[in-house]
Amino acid sequence: MQEMGLEYRVIGEKGPLIVIEIGIGNSFYSWLSFIEKIENKYKILIYHRAGYGKSPESKAQRTAGHIASELNALIDDLNIDETFILIGHSFGGLCAQQYARMFSERLKAVILLDATSHHFSRLYDLKLPVMYSLISLEKMIEENIESANKTTEELSQRFSGLIEGSKAILQNGDFENFKCFITDPTLFRTIANEFMNWDQSSQLIEDSGEFPDIPLVVIARDKELAAEPFIEHGIPKEEAFLYEAVWRDLQIELSQLSPRGEFIIAEGSDHEIHKDKPEVLIQAIERLILQK
Repeated sequence: MQEMGLEYRVIGEKGPLIVIEIGIGNSFYSWLSFIEKIENKYKILIYHRAGYGKSPESKAQRTAGHIASELNALIDDLNIDETFILIGHSFGGLCAQQYARMFSERLKAVILLDATSHHFSRLYDLKLPVMYSLISLEKMIEENIESANKTTEELSQRFSGLIEGSKAILQNGDFENFKCFITDPTLFRTIANEFMNWDQSSQLIEDSGEFPDIPLVVIARDKELAAEPFIEHGIPKEEAFLYEAVWRDLQIELSQLSPRGEFIIAEGSDHEIHKDKPEVLIQAIERLILQK
């Protein structure tokens, strides 16, 4: 469904409301298997940001502030008046931090799922020459701009493995939707813009005052497990372990934003905790629902 042009789905018919802000470059199709586990107990709103999927591209810069405002407008248009739990995964967690500062009255609680920190620049201040020759912020911007300049056919070839792998996971209609999602040059232009605005988004969060006094759960990945793919791709162990140690420190700091913050490590999970260890996220939701 679409409201204000933004593509969204409301899944589940009863129970408290959960709103999900997805990670950078991700689709809401990657969350469907998780949502199936909770849809009998909760209502879930998940959507595609502007420039993702069937949501039209926006002229506004892709900052956390603009994204938070657009989500809030969607919630207004859907006539949602109950408070809800906001889950922000990865870059979606950066957006969730900003949303909480701008619209705290709408929130029951926030879950930051291995979220991007507003102090993420500390990662890029590290001396990691091999890692950042491969995955620097500049590299990610450059690669997404390159993809944005490709045709749908070229993107289909480039992501053929990802497309083929989704066949076993998604139903027919969603498979075709995902194929359109991942082969749309607009997506990659939007991702590049989100990356380019990371500094501005982080500064905006800094300038927006303190995080509200609401329940906050921060769930972090298993740092030893998360280092393994880096090492497999030729990044020295010392660099991978240092990166993961600082990422963990930033997660702990996020949990301290609220006096009602809680920090959890998802043992045995990499970055996509909702796929690797869904039970950890489900348990966190259940505890927050029970809080008064």
